Amino acid sequence: MKSTRRPVKSQSKSGISPTWWIVGLIAVIVGIGLIAVVGLPAAGRNQAMSSATKTLGDPKAPITLEEYADFQCPACEIFARGTLKQIVEKYIQNGTVKIVFHNFAFIGVRDFGTNSESIRAAEAAECANDQGKFWEMYDTLFANQGGENVGAFADDKLSALAQGIGLDMAAFSTCFSSRKYLASIQAETANGQLRGVNSTPTLFINDKMAVGAISIQQFDNAVNSLLPK
Repeated sequence: MKSTRRPVKSQSKSGISPTWWIVGLIAVIVGIGLIAVVGLPAAGRNQAMSSATKTLGDPKAPITLEEYADFQCPACEIFARGTLKQIVEKYIQNGTVKIVFHNFAFIGVRDFGTNSESIRAAEAAECANDQGKFWEMYDTLFANQGGENVGAFADDKLSALAQGIGLDMAAFSTCFSSRKYLASIQAETANGQLRGVNSTPTLFINDKMAVGAISIQQFDNAVNSLLPK
């Protein structure tokens, strides 16, 4: 039976590499600024890090589902191609729920650094987002998993996937090769760590954490507890 979550492997006694400490410090400073401005915990304001096209559903939906995921994570693939599809059909279309995606690109980072296929896949998704096709790339990446850092998400294959969903390849190539989204992906991952994320997928349902590839029944129960009686 497949695990319903992909835990973060310990990289040091703190679980965070020196690079992440730097990014984490930046995120803490940003969080303090948000607290000063709005008077709420930084975790509750995390949606500001997501662009509009990484959000799916009515912006005024009463329930927000935030997903932290790694495109190489098998449990994330189970959730994305199973429960999330059911959530879209049952709750997105009627305006009850909106989904916000956050990168949590950690698989292989200890060994491969910024050349980890998790980070490169996240960069490809962000470049697709530039062209309004984040969710198409999201689906395509999860449909084409092939092991962790074994070449399934090598640069040439990611470019082929981008072409397959009809992206402007000149614009995609410029974006992808420039690594314009590397820092923001690292910041999103560090921000997730500050919120207590240590495995993928990790979900926040109106800021209440749920860990693993939860079933539609579990999501139903969470939604029912949040909607007005």
